[in-house]
Amino acid sequence: MRAEELRRQELTEALVGLVRTAGTGSFPRITDKDRVFFRGLAVSGKADATEEQLAAARDEVLAMRKRMTAPKCVGCGGAPDLTGDFYLASVEDEDMEVRALKYVTLYTLRSLAPFVDRALSEGRTDQAVLERFYRTIFLLGTDLAEDDFIQVVYGLDELRHAVEKLSETV
Repeated sequence: MRAEELRRQELTEALVGLVRTAGTGSFPRITDKDRVFFRGLAVSGKADATEEQLAAARDEVLAMRKRMTAPKCVGCGGAPDLTGDFYLASVEDEDMEVRALKYVTLYTLRSLAPFVDRALSEGRTDQAVLERFYRTIFLLGTDLAEDDFIQVVYGLDELRHAVEKLSETV
């Protein structure tokens, strides 16, 4: 595996881990979690992202994930699992159909992220859109059946329209 692809995989794992740790909720105002998540997701979708860019985004996401973990739980034994650990290799163990659906979902989220990232940088947000991204990427780390994941993929078109509307907002 090329170094860039390894960093892209690590960044994806960190993004899923951030949402698994910090939750899928959003606020009416833009938060640091929103900025870090969408900046990282946008970088993960850039075909020409360098190893350094991917590693920097991964490190930023991991730092945010650590910040979002309850301080009393960081590194303590016996605490509830708030690590949010996720490994993209686990998707390879899924049935071929579920694996394909998860990769379609990831590709779609990556392709829409730059538009949300730009809107956030311009001070525009849509709480429902952010929560849809968070819930959808969270599902990459779950063990849904094929029929359930098909519903997730069907919902991506609605998400695309919502992102377009957010992008058009002035």
